[in-house]
Amino acid sequence: MRDWLDNRTGFRALSKHLLDEPLPSGVGWWFVTGSIVLFLLSVQLLTGVLLAVFYSPSPDHAYDSVRFIMERVTFGRVLRGLHFFGASFIVIAAVVHMLRVVAFGSYKKPRELNWVVGVLLLLIILAFALTGYLLPWDQKAYWATTVTLNIARSVPLAGNFVSGLLKGGTDLGALTLMRWYAAHVFLLPACLIVFTVAHIYLMRRHGISGPVKAVPGPMHPFYPYQAIRDTIAIAVVFGLLLTMAVAFNAPLDALADPTDATYVPRPEWYFMSLFELLKHFPGPLEPVATVIIPGLVLTLLFLLPFLDRRPDREPGKRLIVIASFVFVFAIIGALTYQGFHSTPPASAQSDQAIARGEARAAGQRRGPVMVEDVFKNVQALKGITVDEFMGTMGLMSASLGLCCNDCHPGAGTDKVVWESDENPRKVLARQMAFMVQAINRDNFSGRQAVTCWTCHRLRLTPLETPRLDQFYGEAINELDDVISKAEGVPSATQLLDKYLAAIGGADKAAGMTSIAATGKVVAFGSFGGGGNFEYFAQAPDKRAMLSHLPDGESNRTFDGRTGWFAIPLAVVPKYPLTGGELDGARIDAQLSFPTQIARALTGLRVGPVTDIDGKDVYLLQGNGARGAFVSLYFDIKSGLLVRTIRYTPSKIGKVPTQVDYEDYRDVGGVKFPYKWTVTWLDGRDVFDFADVKFNVPIDPAKFGEPVLTLPPATRAAR
Repeated sequence: MRDWLDNRTGFRALSKHLLDEPLPSGVGWWFVTGSIVLFLLSVQLLTGVLLAVFYSPSPDHAYDSVRFIMERVTFGRVLRGLHFFGASFIVIAAVVHMLRVVAFGSYKKPRELNWVVGVLLLLIILAFALTGYLLPWDQKAYWATTVTLNIARSVPLAGNFVSGLLKGGTDLGALTLMRWYAAHVFLLPACLIVFTVAHIYLMRRHGISGPVKAVPGPMHPFYPYQAIRDTIAIAVVFGLLLTMAVAFNAPLDALADPTDATYVPRPEWYFMSLFELLKHFPGPLEPVATVIIPGLVLTLLFLLPFLDRRPDREPGKRLIVIASFVFVFAIIGALTYQGFHSTPPASAQSDQAIARGEARAAGQRRGPVMVEDVFKNVQALKGITVDEFMGTMGLMSASLGLCCNDCHPGAGTDKVVWESDENPRKVLARQMAFMVQAINRDNFSGRQAVTCWTCHRLRLTPLETPRLDQFYGEAINELDDVISKAEGVPSATQLLDKYLAAIGGADKAAGMTSIAATGKVVAFGSFGGGGNFEYFAQAPDKRAMLSHLPDGESNRTFDGRTGWFAIPLAVVPKYPLTGGELDGARIDAQLSFPTQIARALTGLRVGPVTDIDGKDVYLLQGNGARGAFVSLYFDIKSGLLVRTIRYTPSKIGKVPTQVDYEDYRDVGGVKFPYKWTVTWLDGRDVFDFADVKFNVPIDPAKFGEPVLTLPPATRAAR
């Protein structure tokens, strides 16, 4: 068999060529650096391919796909850690290899061209690190890339062209991410392979330079002598890399926020010196730091073997070269140290930035509030944010018809211990959650086809036996959550045109730029008592529903980028929205203005005719971001919108939020529903509008983070 394979492939000759390379006497441990670099390049390529299987290169999905890799993919956290920390390892290994070549004078004749190829490989490695920056689409990625684009713009003459080429559009967004992703996974790997092969070929052609001073003795083959050293060195390096990947999480900041001008970008350590150098050449001198100094260093680096042409290889006889490298690396080290220890002056920061800095100094978490930050003993649902956790728990309790205190004794009082496992029902619920996750993972490729509701339907124990009277009775037909386009119904465009005509015409509806309203609210199905509310909406995507209740403020806000939910007497009184809930808040804000339905939702489709409270309605459905979608129900006769249901994903199923609209009245020529019934998994609020105004100025603070206030009775008690 081996003879047959050798006859077809010639693997014996190839193995002999690779393993029997003659090495000069005296070659030792210093010559393992090149093999370490080659091994780390292989690790980066392999882990990069595996990460690409789960990664989605779009601003809507990139951040969540990275979170998915770290939280839900088996060994995903370690896989990303290997790739992330591997970038630092390979930069260190490449620089050490270069310094070894300089110290041993291995760049001299006849190896000049191999030195040039090696410098190009170093630049490709740094380009990998740079393009990989943006891919997580978190705060650090966004703002560090913004700095990079500004640096590119400072290049004389070609700056705008280079910046535009890197950006891909007018703003840093989807086109930028796609271009950097394409460079990271297609262009740069192709260049890396070509130049690596060229580097190895030239090294084999001219041979290893060997010790600075020739060591008497015969040549010996690469295998097994040097191969053993290479294997040991590679094993040690990989052991260190794997330890870091297991022991430390690869960092992931908050979701990228282009409106957060207070964020201070911090590049990785290998770019910190260039970042710090910019501070020493401000304004019109910026090209000195971005082009002239780096360009001069690179030019001298490329020309080194042509400038140092003497045959001497001993470091003591090449003092100018050695001193130059010592000087350059001393400057790089000093700038890096200074960069990590310098902070912007307090006067240059906004109040928001100062507050964030104080929070970081106090050890508070930056970014999304994770369930592990708030609760203890979370097992089946760990690795998700608080807002997703609350929606998931709501889905679970609604499916079984239970309340919090059915699993957590004392819930609703100050004596509850949420982490306690004394209640067997809670332990069983956890086991069921693990089971449902396994069913979906093993049978439906992770798609949430089976949920708590699938079996329980408001029962603690699912029905086991068919009910014959129901079996032979009239079938109860329920539409699937996601519908398909039906036949014999109007198109989505016709349905929306009729709706706009019904509320007063497309032109009048398009003239709405803001809504400000007040009225009465009955919260949580009267459990929360009655109170007043304020409603604000600002086109295209800002919205706030502020309820003033006897027990405190109940607020839902979205300012176009960030959203918040605050509720009195809750387990978590206030938390930021992320993921699916943030997408839902964005959809709610966009759909506040009827003319935006067609722009806010994609894949619009009209399903079969159904009914609500005995009225026939058309069902229009469209998709939002990251798995969210919305169903809109229009009265067939009047064309008015009577219900919306938006669905957002969670760890154990889709989380619905329903709004029913009634009592349409004319406001400035546009009909507006004066009664809203908002139903979600944890409660129901009924809003009766009293005063509605269009196109009035609204304080932007209304859409921002809510300020929690205690009810008067509680304040008096304190």
